[in-house]
Amino acid sequence: MHYISSGRLLPFGLTGRNLGGKVHMNVFRTTTLSLAAAVGLLAVVATSAGAEEKHDIYKLIPNTALSGVVDPQMEDRTSINKALPKKPRDPNNIVIGWSEITLGNPWFVGVADGAKKKAAEYGYEINLQVADGDVQKQSAQIDSFIATGVDIIVIDPTDVVGAAADAQRAVDAGIPVIALGTVPDAAAPIVTTTLANPYGNGFEAGKYVAQKLGNDTPITAAMIIGTMGNSTSESRLNGMISGIVFERSNVLGLGLSREDAMLKGFHLFQEVKNRGAFSYPEAKFEVVGWGAGSWTEEGGLTAAEDLLTANADKLNIILAENDFMGIGALKALDNIGKKGIIPVACAADGFRVALDMVKSGEMMVTGANSGVATGIAAVDLVHKIFGESFDANNLPLGSYFPAQAITAENVASFLYPDESNPFFRFETPPFRTIPEIMKQ
Repeated sequence: MHYISSGRLLPFGLTGRNLGGKVHMNVFRTTTLSLAAAVGLLAVVATSAGAEEKHDIYKLIPNTALSGVVDPQMEDRTSINKALPKKPRDPNNIVIGWSEITLGNPWFVGVADGAKKKAAEYGYEINLQVADGDVQKQSAQIDSFIATGVDIIVIDPTDVVGAAADAQRAVDAGIPVIALGTVPDAAAPIVTTTLANPYGNGFEAGKYVAQKLGNDTPITAAMIIGTMGNSTSESRLNGMISGIVFERSNVLGLGLSREDAMLKGFHLFQEVKNRGAFSYPEAKFEVVGWGAGSWTEEGGLTAAEDLLTANADKLNIILAENDFMGIGALKALDNIGKKGIIPVACAADGFRVALDMVKSGEMMVTGANSGVATGIAAVDLVHKIFGESFDANNLPLGSYFPAQAITAENVASFLYPDESNPFFRFETPPFRTIPEIMKQ
């Protein structure tokens, strides 16, 4: 069986995502959830959040390779009009207008299914419309929701600027807007965005890769990315590189703080992006090539075949952005008798098929990234606003789920007994305001 997983983004939020064979301009998608609800919604929080001087890594935000890295000095959002608090037209019948970018692959189907099931539990009505990756179609859906007077809108953006304009029209009409999966333009008057953390998941997976390969083993890697220029893609693999650098610094005594390692990893990733490779001898770490796999198993197979043709005698790890490209890489390795010799590590998604491979040892690691959980989290926030009188006026623009690497050591805790479930076991974490995040 073949799958396409979610992928996204171009510089500063504009994105290209594969939607059933077509690439549409849209905004950043990452998707991830963790069991560790107590950790909070941020996967990458500055260890020096209270410092007066901002570290250089945070001065690079926004950047396509840093989606999920949170500025420890983010600005308060209370003064932005978000049409909150909102009094529903009928307290006994909350109506959600929901514009989903596509239902063209299992991740997005999971979003819709999770949202509908959770809304039914609360007794809410969802008017679910599918934009099919069309910016104008999505804008027309938002206008229809405004005209019919829904209580709140949830939008999975097809375009970062278009989503901001759509949200502004809704707020002007007195309807609050929640985004999911993609953080719209910073000017968007949205409540927040529910989404996974691409950088954070990659960082945790990278740390694990370095730990498994061992302190003294030189790491010679190849990378398979959905597409270069996509923010989710770049951030996942930049996170993996940075996580490896951080772990290597700790064990080799390089003296890099977490932020120093993030900055070094960022510059190493830019070397890969600009010239195709890098070498960091102090950390015994190099990347010798990369290929684009379009987030699919077939793409991962083709990219891995090319990389292995040039580098099979050098490699001791393949870093794949998502499960399905990783599965393709494993097939390529099997075809040349290298499966089990050259391991494959992934930054996302945590589909059941990948969890089984992690459990069996075929895949080294993956990241937690559930469409179902993303849809549920958005409806949970709707319920907090209307059912619990939650003041959502000062949530961050992006409410990232905690980062989580799924490994052989913890995969059992992520497996549902029901094998028909396409994702991992999860709990939706609490939404935290900006002051709560700063205190953390």
